[in-house]
Amino acid sequence: MGGRGTFAAGRPVAFQYETVGEIDGVKILEPIDKKRSRRLPEESHSERAYIKLDEKGEFRQYREYNEKHELVLEIGYHSEKDIRDVPSGHAVLHKHIYPQGKGYSDMDSRTEAQKLTLHEFNKYKKYFIGIS
Repeated sequence: MGGRGTFAAGRPVAFQYETVGEIDGVKILEPIDKKRSRRLPEESHSERAYIKLDEKGEFRQYREYNEKHELVLEIGYHSEKDIRDVPSGHAVLHKHIYPQGKGYSDMDSRTEAQKLTLHEFNKYKKYFIGIS
């Protein structure tokens, strides 16, 4: 159910996440060890996407993976310094694209934060629980 960089390298590891719900067929994950980071996995063993909600049950992150289990798209809802027309400290829906073949292993190669297009917003809005 997602690891930290080992499955794509051919070394399976014990699950680090548990499914706590689902939105339109996409699993909502939380770390099994609640003291660990609440970030979603950088790769997926079996699913094409995962969702993270905050402690109030509101959307915080969506990650999408390719057939090689690599991270290719991330949508987040938090403050983002790269988006200039949003006041500092205010949450904004945004995306990062990860180049094919690099995935999580090269975080510097992901795109800078970009606002979602209207098409992207409409495609993914079913996951944006609690965002007005």
